[in-house]
Amino acid sequence: MASGQVFDPLVLLRVAPLVTSSFSLWYCVDQHMFYNNFIIPTNRAKGNDILPSYWKSFLAPGLGCIFSLYGLSGGAAIANTYAAAGTSRWYGIGAVFTAAHFLFVPAVSKAISAMIKGENKGDIWKHLQRWLRLHALRSIFIDFPGWLCFLTAAMQSLKAA
Repeated sequence: MASGQVFDPLVLLRVAPLVTSSFSLWYCVDQHMFYNNFIIPTNRAKGNDILPSYWKSFLAPGLGCIFSLYGLSGGAAIANTYAAAGTSRWYGIGAVFTAAHFLFVPAVSKAISAMIKGENKGDIWKHLQRWLRLHALRSIFIDFPGWLCFLTAAMQSLKAA
């Protein structure tokens, strides 16, 4: 940017995976904070009533958000593996973590499907609790390390510029 250029698309490319994965990570934290309220013993009965219709109406827009954010993170990371010589491996590892997020789909979809169908009336919160455990594991061991890779890559590539 020493040339006086106001907008540098290369800088945008370098930080895009970090920004979008930051949004994804916050979305994970937000979901955990929100949904945890339904497994608290005093809220379970209300959760059993609310969760089936909530998941039914929330699933499509939620998936749209997830696919958009993870798609942008992965796509920008892959582009950076070709464009960022010194930091391409960090972008590449981050892209692998981004794709690994979807390895949890089979297990997570079972819990979500059970909630939508209202299986085990009176104990729907147990499906949510299972989903929350999987969600926490995925967030801590997949999403967060991916974010760290993108942070490292962005810092190194911008420092080199």
